[in-house]
Amino acid sequence: YTSIKFWKTHHFADDANLFCSHKKLTSLQENINSELINIHTWLCANKLSLNIEKSNYVIFHPPQRKLPVSVRLILNDKQLKKEKCIKYLGILIDSHLNWKPQVESIKNKLKRSVGIISKIRYYVNEQILKNLYYSFIYPFLIYGIIAWGNTYPTTINPLCIIQKKAVRIMTFSKYDAHSSPLFKQLNIVKFSDLIKLYTLLFMFKYHNNLLPTSFNNFFTPTKSIHSYNTRAATNELYYFLRVRTNYGIFNIRFNGDRKSVVRERV
Repeated sequence: YTSIKFWKTHHFADDANLFCSHKKLTSLQENINSELINIHTWLCANKLSLNIEKSNYVIFHPPQRKLPVSVRLILNDKQLKKEKCIKYLGILIDSHLNWKPQVESIKNKLKRSVGIISKIRYYVNEQILKNLYYSFIYPFLIYGIIAWGNTYPTTINPLCIIQKKAVRIMTFSKYDAHSSPLFKQLNIVKFSDLIKLYTLLFMFKYHNNLLPTSFNNFFTPTKSIHSYNTRAATNELYYFLRVRTNYGIFNIRFNGDRKSVVRERV
């Protein structure tokens, strides 16, 4: 929308998402309500309707910082519903960005998949079990993993446990069997290593300009920060961001910088 001033817009098919930020909550509310008036005017001018019942918003903030005021967002004289968690392209994003709802959703899906494998394993060979693993379990583990995978280890631990349970079932091992040899036997990557792998692949694609243009200048090369002949600048590494919160530590821009040694020769 050309009439929008304070928002960033993301569109996918018939789904539109608007993003706005401000240090003061009252100013944020004022800016958003002002923009919602423009959006309603634009919709009316283009003879379009918006389903208010399916429209909602979420405010991202640290869990230890409670909102000082109650936010009311109005569109076409109707108040938008506030949510603690929203689904964006199949990924559940919560207001605290701790990714617990996303992990819980994946865990429930994997439980059903593991149940299917546990029943069919008596009638098929190991290769078919692996095919079922890569059809029913693997896609859920890797979808959006660089966004939500780099969170607290205790949060993603349930997924690690379910994956271990799956390989034990596939190999007819005991429930408490050591899982590392089983992963090696099946040639399956552990979930904790999948997080590192896909972060490295992301950095490899970025370094070789294989990502969409929206990621241009996503990272800052060290040689653009200073002209000194340091190891990081010589090896074409990226500037190592300094962060003070877990939000920054878990962000792909921080984790990607730490793994920016991946280059074309890898």
